[in-house]
Amino acid sequence: MTEYISTYITGLGNVVKNRLITDLPGAKVVRVFDGLIYYKYDGNFNDLKRIIYLNNTFCVMKVYKGNQLDFKVMVNKCIKGRQQFLINKGTFRVRFSRENQFVKVDRNVTQNAEKSIQGNSCLRPDRVNPTTEIWYIIRSEGMGFFCQLLFKRKVTEKNLNKGELRPEFSNLMCSCITLNKDMIICDPFCGYGAISKQLITRFNVKKVYASDLDKEKVDLIKKSKWSENKKIKVFHANAMKLKEIADSTVDAVITDPPWGYYEQIDDMKDFYKEMLKELNRIVKENGKIVILTARKEEFESSCIDLGISISKKYDTLVNGKKASVYIFSNLK
Repeated sequence: MTEYISTYITGLGNVVKNRLITDLPGAKVVRVFDGLIYYKYDGNFNDLKRIIYLNNTFCVMKVYKGNQLDFKVMVNKCIKGRQQFLINKGTFRVRFSRENQFVKVDRNVTQNAEKSIQGNSCLRPDRVNPTTEIWYIIRSEGMGFFCQLLFKRKVTEKNLNKGELRPEFSNLMCSCITLNKDMIICDPFCGYGAISKQLITRFNVKKVYASDLDKEKVDLIKKSKWSENKKIKVFHANAMKLKEIADSTVDAVITDPPWGYYEQIDDMKDFYKEMLKELNRIVKENGKIVILTARKEEFESSCIDLGISISKKYDTLVNGKKASVYIFSNLK
């Protein structure tokens, strides 16, 4: 089997592992690191492009183990062996990464690496604008990789509206619980529709309710092509009073409520309490709730005050800010 590594959003390793096994039939996960998954797959490597929650994906050509890994030693070991590249035409550059940071190495090390790659491929070096990249990676867990970058996720914060979740993050939030074709899902703080769009385009659910207090954002969603799907209802509403949704009619809530950084919220604890009470009203018995927030102290304190138990918690990063995804199995 061909070996691969892919990066993903930190903190959500268990979610990524479970999804990958389902989305890539026959794939075998070797190891899950924080922010990186190492796996084997016999199918076409282009299949990996459609896995939205993976960011950079590499073909692994050599694995190193040890707590004192050194780039010079890694390069020398590669020189002695044969190398096969999935992308074998065009130009390349060599990059060295230690603990997720690019580092400079001795010029001779880089040159030796380039000569070895040229001798084993049809690739030509181009340090400015290459068509592919060859990476040497050292992880803090005592493992290293010699690998070729196959593709990277192109969507960045520059392509999104202010405060809008990245597609891969929204997708993983939806994957935190098991969804099926009979479920009704609600996102009462839909914003620009990041979560709702994933539910409609990537998951087979029965119905999606998407609402927000900001009418301009709701109107913007209604203009999007994906919102024309008959399975989604987009409407303007206050999440604390969802009059359009009857008691105990929603199977799950997946949402990213305001964090109080860009909005005026006088008391975050009271805000969360009112929110949780309303979400508890609309979900069915044994329903699920998934909530993302960076205001962890206030949110967890609100749960304690209400006597609500958190089923799972994933600590992560959103645009560089520490945040957590909270999962509740049953609030009632």
